[in-house]
Amino acid sequence: MAPDSQHPGRHPIGIDRIAIGTDALDEVTPAVAAIGRPGDLVVLMDGTPMRRGDTDLKETVIARLAEVGAPMRVAVLGTGRDELHADEAALEEADRAVAGARVVVSVGSGTVTDIAKDSTFRAGIPFLAVQTAVSVNAFSDDMAVLLRRGVKRTVPSHWPKALIVDLDAIAGAPPAMNRAGFGELMGMFTAPADWYLATALGADDSYDADVVAMYREGGERLLAHAPGVAEARHEALAELAAQMTLTGIAMGVAGRTSPLSGAEHTISHLLDMSAEHDGRRVAFHGAQIGVAAVLVALAWARVLRDFDPDCLVRPASGPEPAIETLRPRVAAAFDRLDATGSATAECWDDYRRKVERWEASRTRFAEVARDWDRHRAALASLVVDPASIVAGLRAAGAPTRFSELDPAVPPEVARWAVASCHLMRDRVTVADLVDRTNGIGRAWDEAFADELLAEAGQLGAGL
Repeated sequence: MAPDSQHPGRHPIGIDRIAIGTDALDEVTPAVAAIGRPGDLVVLMDGTPMRRGDTDLKETVIARLAEVGAPMRVAVLGTGRDELHADEAALEEADRAVAGARVVVSVGSGTVTDIAKDSTFRAGIPFLAVQTAVSVNAFSDDMAVLLRRGVKRTVPSHWPKALIVDLDAIAGAPPAMNRAGFGELMGMFTAPADWYLATALGADDSYDADVVAMYREGGERLLAHAPGVAEARHEALAELAAQMTLTGIAMGVAGRTSPLSGAEHTISHLLDMSAEHDGRRVAFHGAQIGVAAVLVALAWARVLRDFDPDCLVRPASGPEPAIETLRPRVAAAFDRLDATGSATAECWDDYRRKVERWEASRTRFAEVARDWDRHRAALASLVVDPASIVAGLRAAGAPTRFSELDPAVPPEVARWAVASCHLMRDRVTVADLVDRTNGIGRAWDEAFADELLAEAGQLGAGL
């Protein structure tokens, strides 16, 4: 059975206004004024200085919002912390700040936006997002990525009522942030294949070719704009912002992050979890995605070239081992992160559910094996040559190696993240196909991670 592109469960787009341009900041005042609710206007931001040309961006936004004529409160999150994370402490701080608000305007990064999304969603307060860098696609969807019990989790949230992307403000962001956004979008060349695979195997019935087409058709155009991203040219930043906005909307319409989040994202999540545990600063999320996408694209290249579909059919020699026997492998991967075992428990709950769905859907596997040539062609249309990703990242000035991230990821942490990426959540990806079928003659483990990293090294990527 092929994944069906028609889905009655598509979510309606909840953004009323999107402004991308050199004068987009002019839209802030009318967008807020259009929300007729009693109460204060609350501005959420962090303490990071931001520029828009020769002016202070945050002061400019506050001055524009003062024109609305409503009482206004400004809340600076994370004061006294070395680095703001979307964790329990930040959410409690935001909850106090937004209490009683008429509308909330977030000004800042993806982290600030995710905090604002989650806090206002739970409080039932509309919010607007002023995007200050094209770093992630958190700005235009209805989900939030939070850190819970030390584990990255994506939770339901709500759409911004308006999204403001002022190109002068974007051009004033640290170049590494916009280049990280380019890296984030490299997931469009790997994640859709993971999503298709999960639906083909019966583990997820949600694949939607029309949703993928919303952004995937612009992939080659984005790669062509890579040099302009490196030089912060407005036309390239506008293209980057448009593609980033489309990917966020695609995830919101699909009601899940699957359109842009596959194995490359789980690698990045593990890097974040390790950094949090070790007390290291976390590199830009999108930069990590770009580096990880090269490795996942290499894995897909191997599957498309070497996969034996007959391995999808359970051997007649004996039953599969009990699911509980897999728990020690998950524990071996994640016990290092938390002496209490809560991180392992969180990851095991998700991985166990994934394996249970995998086993329950085995009746579909024989059909997939018989029709593998068609599925292989569909998967091949969703991925690109890994060398193209490397070339695009290089042209955009984005990292291609874990050692080029800021801060650099230690080699042993990178190997662990690649080898363990399929053990932390309940989404089927290419890593599960490799690991659970032996379809390319090996498991997804430390040895395979080393092979992928070595192959990436030949392309100028990897460690």
